[in-house]
Amino acid sequence: MVILLTNIFTNNYKTTKQIDMKNLILVRGASGSGKSTFVQTIMFMSTRDIDTIVDEISADKFFIDDDNNYNFNPKLLPEAHKFCQDCVNDFMLSMTEDEDNYHTIFVHNTFTKEWEMKPYYELAEKYGYRVTTIIMENRHESDSIHGVPSDVISAQKDRFEIKL
Repeated sequence: MVILLTNIFTNNYKTTKQIDMKNLILVRGASGSGKSTFVQTIMFMSTRDIDTIVDEISADKFFIDDDNNYNFNPKLLPEAHKFCQDCVNDFMLSMTEDEDNYHTIFVHNTFTKEWEMKPYYELAEKYGYRVTTIIMENRHESDSIHGVPSDVISAQKDRFEIKL
């Protein structure tokens, strides 16, 4: 999969048609698994191709204030996920008339349950995006950059659904 994603940002994929014009990539994993770091790396790679527009969003962005402080409040999680879905809708809507550029959107949330991805699949169908999911493993045994307690991360891992 990493090889395929590397090709998104080179001209090679355009001639071989390995990748659709519009892509929604859902990056899943427990807190601390490296979802944000992975997406930031891909975003950096995307600057090599001017015909590719790449957007990214996560529910965590809802909790970042104007001074770039992360202020998590579990009571606001439904609003944070609605914010994330609205951003994806806006990204897709902004590209409806653009036929000259390739567009990829990364959404990096825990997505521990299948139903949590459903709104994104619905948006992808509405706007003609192909959906790919990526599951991040925590082989590097990193801690969450947002200070998520280990018992919460364990609960995320326990409820994680995978459809192979």
